[in-house]
Amino acid sequence: MKLSYNLLKQYVALPEDLTMEQLAYDLTMRTVEVEGTTDLAKRYERIVVGNIKTVSPHPDADRLRVVQVDLGDEGVRQIVCGGSNLVEGHNVIVTLPGSFAVWHGEGEQVQIKEAKLRGVESYGMIAGAAEVGLETLFPTSESHHIVDLTEEGIDQEVELTPGMPIAEALGLNDQILEIENKSITNRPDLWGH
Repeated sequence: MKLSYNLLKQYVALPEDLTMEQLAYDLTMRTVEVEGTTDLAKRYERIVVGNIKTVSPHPDADRLRVVQVDLGDEGVRQIVCGGSNLVEGHNVIVTLPGSFAVWHGEGEQVQIKEAKLRGVESYGMIAGAAEVGLETLFPTSESHHIVDLTEEGIDQEVELTPGMPIAEALGLNDQILEIENKSITNRPDLWGH
């Protein structure tokens, strides 16, 4: 079973200084074996909200666009993108140099770097859902669509700002406990939450 730490905190008053390691140990010693923990926010390190300022044609490629994107503390940066739904003013997911993504949603993760695409400098990548593992949250049948955080099902209570970590923007700043339920007969409550 996978248990959300954020969900657990809604039902149990846990000490503020409790570490994930201590919680896993305490659960293992008192209730059920914790196989491991996963920090979801680490998966999305250096992946942020960007706000599109301008979209221009690429001088040497019909399907590429040169986009100026506000990245908060990183400033306004130029990114070359092949997304077919780029619109000025929209909030998008941007993988900054040093982050990891799956190129076009296929294969293994690669580290994103500053690069030149057909002779034009590009700082990071404006991402589609499959490129950052969010295809279940943002399903699309269009392979060249980037995630449009302006119109998608984003919690309207969260005010998106350029440079905001995507884990914070999408409520993915959680830790997951992996529980091994070996007590099949007397603890059916440990099969799910």
